[in-house]
Amino acid sequence: MTESRVSVLVTAYQHERYIARAIDGVLSQRGVAHELLIGDDASTDGTRDVIERYARAHPDVIRTVFPERNLGHGGSALFAELLDHARGEYVAGLDGDDFWTAPDKLRKQVAYMDANPGCAMCFHDVLRHHEDGSRPDSRFTGPGPPRRLGLRELLDGVQIGSCAPLFRRGAIHPLPDWYVGLPWGDAPLYVLAAGHGTIDYLPEVMGVYRIHDRGMYRGLPRLRVLELQAAYYEALRVPPAYRALLRAKLADTWAKLGLEHDRLGDRDAARDCLAESLRVAPFDPRRLRGAERRRLVLWLLLKAPPSVARHSRLAEWRRRRAA
Repeated sequence: MTESRVSVLVTAYQHERYIARAIDGVLSQRGVAHELLIGDDASTDGTRDVIERYARAHPDVIRTVFPERNLGHGGSALFAELLDHARGEYVAGLDGDDFWTAPDKLRKQVAYMDANPGCAMCFHDVLRHHEDGSRPDSRFTGPGPPRRLGLRELLDGVQIGSCAPLFRRGAIHPLPDWYVGLPWGDAPLYVLAAGHGTIDYLPEVMGVYRIHDRGMYRGLPRLRVLELQAAYYEALRVPPAYRALLRAKLADTWAKLGLEHDRLGDRDAARDCLAESLRVAPFDPRRLRGAERRRLVLWLLLKAPPSVARHSRLAEWRRRRAA
């Protein structure tokens, strides 16, 4: 068997309706030798049956990892296990409910990485597709020329579809101990890769990111999303040069959490969030915009009596700006 240059890692959970399309997109890849490792995180539907059927039909390409119990952590623990089994020089990840649309996706990305040895990860654009038809398809990252990103852009939240990156395996393996405990498994991989080289964008659409009611974080209230964001920034580790930026992101997230608690009427929780924000990063009155403005607004709202804060124009401004 030809040695695989790319290890494709597919993580699945309750993806019976989608997993076949994901596997077909990998098997259709041409122009570069690849292996396919598929892990099912103890699904209770027919996901594992579908995977086993494909594995029997393609034993030279597909290897499976079937934990006896759900490993949890949003699929990060399963991804880590698959990565330990990967043998390729490069690694591509794919959630079992997403799929690739271009049969030369891997070939193009490998060719780019071979030609750019300083690149630790390259990624392409994907379509954001709502399964219920509630919104038209849209590009995840957006059009434009190829561009090169660094850790600052990643911390600022550049949009990268999780089925789009190709990594040098050495840039993300072995995974650090803190990885599995994070709320999201894809974004920290980009941060890890940025410590080993550049992150380069190829603006061609070559995949589909599905949005559906079974998605892990679908339909979460804003409060819960902000709590997860704070937990992510708390546990993330970055090089020393970027720690101040990371603290600023965490402080701003705590301020947003405080504004949301205040909007919901829990002023005690809002005060705790403001205190946590100020603990993470002191207030800087010289920069009264964005994050610092949010913290100032939260402080003013908490100083005012509840009835005044609830009905003031300031409160209305807060509701518009807290998003």
